[in-house]
Amino acid sequence: MTISPNAAVRSSPHMLSPMLDVMAQLIAEDLVLLIYRPDGTARGKGTKLDLALAGALLTELALQGHIELADKRLRSIDGVDRPEHPELAAALAHIAAKPRTPEAILPKLAKRLRPRLLTGLVTAGVLAREPRRVAGVIPSARFPLIDAGPRDEVRRRLDIAVIQGGEASQRTAALASLIHTAGLASKIFPDNDKRAVRARLGELADGDWGSEALRKAIRAAIVSQAIAIAISTTISTIANGE
Repeated sequence: MTISPNAAVRSSPHMLSPMLDVMAQLIAEDLVLLIYRPDGTARGKGTKLDLALAGALLTELALQGHIELADKRLRSIDGVDRPEHPELAAALAHIAAKPRTPEAILPKLAKRLRPRLLTGLVTAGVLAREPRRVAGVIPSARFPLIDAGPRDEVRRRLDIAVIQGGEASQRTAALASLIHTAGLASKIFPDNDKRAVRARLGELADGDWGSEALRKAIRAAIVSQAIAIAISTTISTIANGE
């Protein structure tokens, strides 16, 4: 089925598939692959993206049954096998060491998370790393796509759920929720009807795909932390006379 660039997203509710997507990579890595262009440059570099990546770790821990929300704090659940992925294991260790609110843990998880995710995708042979210098001085890098398979599969499932209004697994619904919360819809779906895409992403975000209290707490934390950082940056800029 071919979808025209301006096709409206069907807004009627759909049942979410009970099975998780069979993919080895993290939901956070899915988001990285979607937000980076094939030439290795990012469509978005804002605070919300980095917070959304941290939120993806919390979401994945929740879907795997590792954490719960109790008294407004994230707590680890005893008796569950340790996550195999090092990023998930490290995030869980933070929570197990000291239960914190989602707002408190997100900035800690977000610190240097994107570079580590990019490095992991390079190691996996999905991306390459090309060093460069911005303005001929500042060291930087591009991460061009060299294996489109994982990105295309994520995109296919997301398009079925969002553009075609089809079923979404827990993983795809969680990814849609993060895109919606971080305000990345126009970057990931630039050629589709923006209002319809946002509406469908909102439906998926509010769907029955995990603990309602926990997913709402993660979404609220992403938004509140992004606002707090933006305010702090603005005040600092004004104070410095910039």
